[in-house]
Amino acid sequence: MKRPSKIKIVSAKKAWLMLPNFSAITLFGIVYCKTKKMADEINKTDKIDSKLESHETIHVRQAESTKDSWVVYYLKYIWQWILNFPLIFVNLYAPYKFMPFELEAYANQDNWDYCLGKCEYWKKYNTLTLKQKKQFAKEYYSYPIKPYFTYFINKNINPILEK
Repeated sequence: MKRPSKIKIVSAKKAWLMLPNFSAITLFGIVYCKTKKMADEINKTDKIDSKLESHETIHVRQAESTKDSWVVYYLKYIWQWILNFPLIFVNLYAPYKFMPFELEAYANQDNWDYCLGKCEYWKKYNTLTLKQKKQFAKEYYSYPIKPYFTYFINKNINPILEK
């Protein structure tokens, strides 16, 4: 198993099991995708050329920012989900969507150059209180037609963190 800092380009495989509403998961630098087509899209070149690949590469760079350790990263990731668990009463996926690691990945998945640098903005998202996250989750999930999550984060959450 390579340390996160040793992974420059992620590789992908088709997962044999994937949770509903999830496209992929990165485990120890390998992206496991819902379909073979998604995995082939990631593996076709040695550069970032899809939102999915960018999103998952951001997670690799985040792991690098947690003492360059997969174990530390996954412990923090699980801990953040546990802390967000009360958001399940807003929406089943809210504890996942409003985790600091996911907020950073979703906010920057359209900027394919972002994942080539340090991905440590999750530390800023970590300053959000559960009350703030609950307010944002209620707002996001109240829309009859959900806005693009990247847009929602950059329009509603980032301005608060940059004050």
